[in-house]
Amino acid sequence: MEFTVKLAEVNIRIISIYDEVFVLCKDYITEEPPAFSVKTSNSDIDFEREKSRREAAYEHRPYIDFADSYLETLAVYRKIAVQLLNYGVFLMHGAVVGLDGKAYLFTAPSGVGKTTHTQFWLQTFQNAFIINGDKPLLKYKNDTVYAFGSPWAGKEAQNRNTSLPLCAICVLTRGKENIIEPIDFNQIYPLLIGQVYRPADKENLEKTMRYINDLSKSVKFYLLRCNLDKNAANVAYDGMNNK
Repeated sequence: MEFTVKLAEVNIRIISIYDEVFVLCKDYITEEPPAFSVKTSNSDIDFEREKSRREAAYEHRPYIDFADSYLETLAVYRKIAVQLLNYGVFLMHGAVVGLDGKAYLFTAPSGVGKTTHTQFWLQTFQNAFIINGDKPLLKYKNDTVYAFGSPWAGKEAQNRNTSLPLCAICVLTRGKENIIEPIDFNQIYPLLIGQVYRPADKENLEKTMRYINDLSKSVKFYLLRCNLDKNAANVAYDGMNNK
């Protein structure tokens, strides 16, 4: 399979073994000329399988032997994420909600409740929508960080081929009551490092670290303690909009 997608305003030629990547990317296909290409091989699929096996062992959970076609989709996004660093774009683990011309990114370790919380936003605010539910792309444009949708969006596959300026990053944690408060960049910094895709090579890792540091120039940071009650959406929105 050969086709071109546009992610974060960058055209990328994908050469894949299986057609699952094409099906996944159907809403992002473009006929414009590519800025770069990525191509997968069986060794890339083997790498993803071994990585999945190691992570399952580390997290003490059953290992799932995924199909090669699915593992290839992971390999493709990994290759794309590295190349996009050359265009001011990096990949972050989190869920992004769009509302009234702004993007809000919620991040937390797996299992805390990102998906549940973002669904509360959809239920509470009529115009809210999910830009990406799991692996959004962040891009610097004119001293502003924009959150972009991408086809790689987690189990729920919630995403939209659009972008909005990112006004806040909110860390979710469990609590007895719904309380939100500003948090200093230095406090959130270690978690941000853990939630972005970090390439193995030194040069691209340094680019990633610079992009993380630059977040402090245009994005506000918050900590939300929530009890997974629907009112958490109102608390989060009001807190991040100084109400």
